[in-house]
Amino acid sequence: MNKILILTITLFGIVFSGCSTKQPMPNTTKMEDLSLKKDRDYIAVVSKKNELHIVDSKTQKLYKTCKLAGHYSTAGLIMSPDGNTAYVLQDAWGAVYGYDMNTCENTFSAKFSSKEKKIKARSVMSFNINNDGKELYTVSNPVKLHSDSYEVMDPIFSIYKTDAGVNASPIKSFKAPRQITMLSTAKDGTIFAIGANLYKIDPHAGKIEIAADLRHWKRENYSVPDMLALWPVGKNSNEFLIMYIAAKFKDASQNPDTADYVWGAVRTDLETNNIEISDFAPLETVMFTGMTHPNDSNLLYGVLTDLTKFDRKEQKVIKRVDLDHSYYCINFSTDGSKLYLGAALNKIAIYDPETLEKLNTIVLPEGDVGIGTMQVFRSK
Repeated sequence: MNKILILTITLFGIVFSGCSTKQPMPNTTKMEDLSLKKDRDYIAVVSKKNELHIVDSKTQKLYKTCKLAGHYSTAGLIMSPDGNTAYVLQDAWGAVYGYDMNTCENTFSAKFSSKEKKIKARSVMSFNINNDGKELYTVSNPVKLHSDSYEVMDPIFSIYKTDAGVNASPIKSFKAPRQITMLSTAKDGTIFAIGANLYKIDPHAGKIEIAADLRHWKRENYSVPDMLALWPVGKNSNEFLIMYIAAKFKDASQNPDTADYVWGAVRTDLETNNIEISDFAPLETVMFTGMTHPNDSNLLYGVLTDLTKFDRKEQKVIKRVDLDHSYYCINFSTDGSKLYLGAALNKIAIYDPETLEKLNTIVLPEGDVGIGTMQVFRSK
């Protein structure tokens, strides 16, 4: 065989074996059996192919992929405190499923609807877990299906035991406010819920109260805040933070033509339960999620088509960089040294939070992650 023939065969072999600029993806069947390594950060996202991807933050590569049992929904995702279980909102917002991160086994499910009672129920992103991982909290919105009409019922706050297995039933339920979209758990076990107001919930006493007025806040010469609260991130900064846009009027005439438009944040410190409501910058760009630095809550980072770093006290932009495409969800490494951007397409971008320099892009397997939550967690 001459040298030219050998070279030709080699080149064809490279081309047809899949050599390309794409990141090679390991065999998913073998990947499901991989156990997480202790004391290491991982990144978790769910794709529209109903797959849960786990990225190793140290290698910055896909570590494993789990095939999920239920049907894809909005890819709402939270992690247990020890990082060993992922809870995913599935079935068209109709159920929460739990998956063992070491085996990919479906270990838990809680379905909100009941065929026997003719009730269909959905939850937005309103689910979370307590601090020892033994209880899951949800707010669902049920509708009674009559033969000729639908009856809108009261929203329900429910508590489930996470060791109850699949098709778990709540151990306690009580009426909740309408329009709840997210929950978060504070260090003392208090549940904070965001809706028309910020609510404080004692889950075992069944007690709910308004922690901060939002729709009817009393801020002089401010409009009603406009808020988007769909991504339950913030745990690595020990906060429950929801950004708002508002008009800040010059006087009581509330003339929108002369008003200043501002970004602000409702930030609950999950260590102390202290709640701050304050503006942090002029309205210059649109953002979907924001988060403060885990080591400096004065620094706030927001993302959509650009990534911006703010000084909250000075109410100014420190730096802004354009992005290659939209990213809906922001999150930090547990030590605050890396800033991750995810959701939309199948990429995770890594930035230096000090300089906003782009460090890397992780390409996930085929399958857009939509508006899904990107969680960064530490395996313990």
